[in-house]
Amino acid sequence: MSLSTKRKLEDLEDSDDEEPMLGRQVLPVANLPDTFDGVPMDGLQYLFTVRRDARLLPHVTRVVNPYEVPEAPPSAPQPGPSEPRIRRDLLPSEEWRETFLRRFKNFRKNSVQPTIHVHIPDSSSKLMPDKKERDLWWAFLAGRPESEWNPPKKPKQPKVSRWQQRNMRKGQSVQPFADDVHEDASLSYDMPESGSVEVPPSSAGLEIEPSTSTDAAQSLPTPSGTPVPPDVSADISMSSDDVHVRAVPLIYLPREPTPTLMQHIDHRYAIHLLMYFTHWINLRLEQPSLPLSDITQSHARWMFTLLSRVDDWISGDETSLLRNLARACISLMVERRRRRAKGKEPEVGEVSEDTMMDDASCWMIISAITGVWGQRDLWMDAEELLSKIEGDAI
Repeated sequence: MSLSTKRKLEDLEDSDDEEPMLGRQVLPVANLPDTFDGVPMDGLQYLFTVRRDARLLPHVTRVVNPYEVPEAPPSAPQPGPSEPRIRRDLLPSEEWRETFLRRFKNFRKNSVQPTIHVHIPDSSSKLMPDKKERDLWWAFLAGRPESEWNPPKKPKQPKVSRWQQRNMRKGQSVQPFADDVHEDASLSYDMPESGSVEVPPSSAGLEIEPSTSTDAAQSLPTPSGTPVPPDVSADISMSSDDVHVRAVPLIYLPREPTPTLMQHIDHRYAIHLLMYFTHWINLRLEQPSLPLSDITQSHARWMFTLLSRVDDWISGDETSLLRNLARACISLMVERRRRRAKGKEPEVGEVSEDTMMDDASCWMIISAITGVWGQRDLWMDAEELLSKIEGDAI
């Protein structure tokens, strides 16, 4: 069939010169203009007017009910004089939630896409602490050096045989092997009564310097850095410029969730780390005076990025962990607003308000959990808790 003979469906419905086929009108119809308003002179013109008027009628009609009573719209209950008026801007708007959820889903898709660049990981270096090391992860996120979040492993203690244990119970001394005696021959732990040190023959030409007694508390690392050993500090000239430089504490920049780190974090790893953040937020709320326990914007970026690594379909236990994280963020906002209402200032040692996790970051975490994993009832919990703070402030 040629293209000239094909016609659109609309043209076939509105045309009066269509070919007769099964299910269509087969009687002849007059070909008159649509503006025809005269009296039909024959059956052809009458059928034209009937078809023209039928196209103007609605497809479905309803008979008016003479007994129908219009229902009055329900009026919203007005709060009494003693009841506080609840603000409607406590929660983010529906438009903001839909926009954020759409962009967050796009971010999740883009973050898991493979790239052209192929990166071969270096097995000799460690990028992050182990999954079960919660304290080391806190030091890692705070930007502490690798010596703190990746300490050397402790050597394994030699196992004691049953024969040695039996001799120890009987009070008998266990004789070391010949190799052990040879290795420990140069180590002398017996001090003469006069206080002098016995020098072995192999070290007769060496001088032994007296050891300086130091306080154990002074040699421990602090949040601002590790102190210099006393033997090193004694050789350094103590000029005024050096004293001024040493007085400045070390400032560590927090680590950010880079794509290189995210490549090594899967769904189960992300859920485990999000559980750590829930613990840290609750610990901050329970013990506000605890030093170095502030939840910062860097922690909020980590939580946001870790949520992008969580699968769409999760188990009931994993859902409970995400709900606990959302509730912890709600409690963090409630506590911050309660302190503002009471006019409390930040305590000594706390970070500034600009660095701490703000309400916008909390809303992003809550919106991601409620939108992607269908926990919309948490919005009612947030509104209830925040409205109580607003009521107490009024």
